[in-house]
Amino acid sequence: MTELNFGTHSDVNNAVSVTDPGSVPYMDLRPENFSQIVSSSKQLSEGSDWIVQTPAGLFVHGYKQVRSILRDQRWISVLSGISMLDSLESTASDLNILFERARRSITDVEVSSSFNIRPNVLSVEGDDHKRLRKLVNSSFTSKSADRLRPFMREHASELIDSLAKNSTSEIVQEFCRPYPIPIICRLLGSDDKDWELFDYWAEVIFSALDADTDSVISRLDEISAAQKELDNYIKNLIHDRSIDPKDDLISELIQNQVDGDALSSDELIAMVEALLLAGTDTTRNQLGATIAVLADHPEQYSILRERRELIPAAIEESLRYIGAVRTTARLAVEDINFEGKFFPAGSTVLLGLHAASLGETEDDDGYVFNLLRERECPHMAFGSGAHHCLGAFLARAELQEALSVFVDTVPSIDLVSPVEWKPLSMGIWGPSRLEITFKGPSSKKLYKAGTNRESKSVFVAGRVSDRKEDQLIQDSSKKRSEIQKSIPHLIQRPKFPPIKRLLTTVFKFSRAIIIWKLIDSRKEDKTKKTFLYRRIREAAEGLGPTYVKLAQLISAAEGIFPEPLIAECKKCRDEVRPESWVTVRKTIENELGPIDKIFSFIDPVPIAAASIAQVHSAKLVDGSSVVIKVQRQKIQDQVKSDLKVMAWLAPKFVGRIPIAALTNPPALVELFAETICEELDFQLEVSNLFEIERALKSNPKNTWELPIPNLDYVTSKIIVMSRVGGFSLGDANEMEMNADRVSAVFRQMVDGLLEGAVIHGIFHGDFHAGNVFLDTDGQIGLVDFGITGRLNGDRRIAFLRYVVGLMTGDVEAQIMGLRDLGAFPSDTDVQTLIKDFQLERDDFDPLEMSEEEFVEEIQVIVRDLLAHGARIPKELMLFVKNFAYLSSVIQNLSPEMDLLAEFEKISSGFFTRNGLRVATEVGFSVTSDDISDQSFRRAAGLRDSEKTLTWDALQKRRNETIQRIPVKSVVDELQGRT
Repeated sequence: MTELNFGTHSDVNNAVSVTDPGSVPYMDLRPENFSQIVSSSKQLSEGSDWIVQTPAGLFVHGYKQVRSILRDQRWISVLSGISMLDSLESTASDLNILFERARRSITDVEVSSSFNIRPNVLSVEGDDHKRLRKLVNSSFTSKSADRLRPFMREHASELIDSLAKNSTSEIVQEFCRPYPIPIICRLLGSDDKDWELFDYWAEVIFSALDADTDSVISRLDEISAAQKELDNYIKNLIHDRSIDPKDDLISELIQNQVDGDALSSDELIAMVEALLLAGTDTTRNQLGATIAVLADHPEQYSILRERRELIPAAIEESLRYIGAVRTTARLAVEDINFEGKFFPAGSTVLLGLHAASLGETEDDDGYVFNLLRERECPHMAFGSGAHHCLGAFLARAELQEALSVFVDTVPSIDLVSPVEWKPLSMGIWGPSRLEITFKGPSSKKLYKAGTNRESKSVFVAGRVSDRKEDQLIQDSSKKRSEIQKSIPHLIQRPKFPPIKRLLTTVFKFSRAIIIWKLIDSRKEDKTKKTFLYRRIREAAEGLGPTYVKLAQLISAAEGIFPEPLIAECKKCRDEVRPESWVTVRKTIENELGPIDKIFSFIDPVPIAAASIAQVHSAKLVDGSSVVIKVQRQKIQDQVKSDLKVMAWLAPKFVGRIPIAALTNPPALVELFAETICEELDFQLEVSNLFEIERALKSNPKNTWELPIPNLDYVTSKIIVMSRVGGFSLGDANEMEMNADRVSAVFRQMVDGLLEGAVIHGIFHGDFHAGNVFLDTDGQIGLVDFGITGRLNGDRRIAFLRYVVGLMTGDVEAQIMGLRDLGAFPSDTDVQTLIKDFQLERDDFDPLEMSEEEFVEEIQVIVRDLLAHGARIPKELMLFVKNFAYLSSVIQNLSPEMDLLAEFEKISSGFFTRNGLRVATEVGFSVTSDDISDQSFRRAAGLRDSEKTLTWDALQKRRNETIQRIPVKSVVDELQGRT
């Protein structure tokens, strides 16, 4: 077996790593039909690079590069990678080793993660693959295919003769679909009458390749049932042939031996099923596509009828021009330097078989269909290298005989309705409906099949990054690293802090506490705490942007800080008096130059004014409507001064105030400095915007509106960009949304946040009323990308492991993920922590405990958290902060939403879209059957007998729990420990 040498790193020399931000051009490829596929492929070929980043992942489209990767043993099939992982006896305890085996993405393109993979020629590599090919190659020669040609021709003739009796016929269902399966049945030795069963199984099982995850999820039960039925059928057939061999392929495969070696039972079943499924679906789709493209080229069809010797050339040209299989995926088993690019071990690339074939022509245009080419154009329809299609001879013979019979019978291909195509999301693609007339052209309007390249203009499928955008992302990555390196110096405790700012800070907070003592301290215990935190919050707002941002960060730390403080910090409004137009104008001109050369209009009254920047509506001289985000003057100096004050004060609070015990004040200042320093550079914000946009668009079922920056007018202090419309999500009550629409918005927001964090390693870190919008059509808009969560390398894998554990009820995986994310020291013993916190306690409701038991439980939890060195990492804090905001909004919109049902839908969608990647990166595969709401129930204290949990019910439980928390005893416990 080929080893996956993940975790080792070779010398990258001068190669550019494909994992570096902006190192690979980005294209948002979203073609709507085949002609757009051809046009966008041509656009790709005219670019300067042979690889691009797409929403589906890295996409290689150069012919030479695709062929080289297919022939390079360091690149293995995705199925092989998953098989290797499945062969490991993996448990949660060895995840630390397993996650080192994968670093990069796996896109769900070749097989659904819902199925176990038997060893077959697609799922093994190296010596195992050579062994299987050696055992079966003799059964898949051109001679073995030629022996079936008479039956192919006879079968095709019967089908087409039956169709010719009608005035019109639907070719896909009546010719292409029923054509290949009886041939496969004849080859295998199964009953010809069973072709309808095979047809059904192939159709259902291959629907698992659809990139439309909602569609796949809705059919999972049917897919699983079809797989089981097929398994049983093949097992029985093999059993019968083992006892009574016939002159057929199964008997031959059973008897084939090389040096005493033969196929195992599992290998035999896998081989037969692969032949049946792949051989059926690819052939019928390719046959339909060939007829469709000939319908668009009547002059070439006429030549084909006159010169039947061109039939093989027509098949090869159709395979090249409109292949049914457009992509395949490969996984790097070690670090690879390839043509100036560095691919870390575990990198996955999509190979554009179709795009590469279109671009590989020397003398004429490869982006047109031409069966009269002087030179034969190579294609990748059957792959290349070790995994070259085993059934290529059979497929060619089938297609040639079917087309020959069709050409003999049909004088011209006259479409009587538009050709309907399968969704482009399908892994194996072709027409779904193709209706022709056998009576020749009439006065009735005839149609085209839509297989020609669009000629009006060069098609741009979605958004294409230019060099300026990619360079900005690269430069921002370097700048971000420099900022991180500067943080320790910036927050180093100064010998003498900025005296004036220190005095102002101490005065405002001292004044707030004194007023509280004089006016509010004699109120009831719970009430007086609320008033204290209100006074502190008001003081923070009065001190300006640094303290406002700090309060907003604290608002995310639920469970760490007291609930009344969290509630007050959530009220901290980042709205301040705007700077004067004179000051703003000066900033714009200093950054961009004379205003009248760029803008025809700028509204001097801002549409929003916050602590760091304000936003003005404007128009460019070309008439485009835009907004201008302008940084406040002197804000950078003020923030740096405030950070120095915080750095000087923070150590004084260690061990002195109970709420500081779990957060470590100096560490909190460091975390805060990282966040706000990046927010002060608007070029970093634009880079964040581009990267988050790419992450969000990787899920094609969701649409988002994000600002479009004008890179000619972006500096560290200015952003000129389009305006995002709609209502603030917090005002969505005015839109009177129904429950289904609210659920859809909730799932989309969670999907974007979740997959951004654990799959792409980047997410918007500042959801609040001013940053999230919703238009009347339900499209979600996001603005303000200054605060962003980033999870690189092992930290992203750790967060992914935590989420997988959460969705499957695996407590050990959750704690491992949190530990490796930084919530606990790296040497924390996971099993001890689980035991101390009783984390595997199921069917437990804390509200059923007595008052004394509840108090003791809280004290033990706090004591153990301190003993284990618990802290909250920045990314987790931002993630929780976002989810808290989203939860509060959705709760108001749909208080009766069933959270358990939503949890299942979100989890199912996540694993369906990302199952292969999850399997590769955390070391085990997860299916929809593994989803469990047990962790959700534990967190909510929900008994197993409860079948639903609404927002209202959750909030009531939460409020009751908070009311029972004995603040004084917990404070005493904290002070005793610190």
